[in-house]
Amino acid sequence: MKKDVLVRVKGTQTNDLGETDTIELITEGRFFIRDQHYYILYNETSLSGMEGTTTALKVEPQRVTLNRMGTAEQKTTFEAGILNAFFYVTPYGTMKIAVLPSKVQVDLTERGGSINLEYELQIDQEKISDNQLEITVEYLENYA
Repeated sequence: MKKDVLVRVKGTQTNDLGETDTIELITEGRFFIRDQHYYILYNETSLSGMEGTTTALKVEPQRVTLNRMGTAEQKTTFEAGILNAFFYVTPYGTMKIAVLPSKVQVDLTERGGSINLEYELQIDQEKISDNQLEITVEYLENYA
């Protein structure tokens, strides 16, 4: 059964100079279990710069697959120690990007929970930044 949830997405990017940039999105989404995997769906907003894009996360114990569809498109798999290259399609053009996750921590139950990803972001096989992505899911009824 799909449930309405509050999805918090906090992304932190640190460049080579140690400068940190953090963005946090809080939005309503959907959360459900299918074939023993968790799924989180939410719509991006202008805050993330991807308004008109739907993000779907397929969450497995050791792997998280992020799939974006709409104005921005990408499919990325986060699996610790495994380099994953993909095309990031935007209205402004397409880039080949890669992620090299060092941490994929999943703490989800049917009641919600969190995902913590730490990864290196690469463009043209060159490190751009160290990134951390924290995603939490809480049922809306907790706020009723």
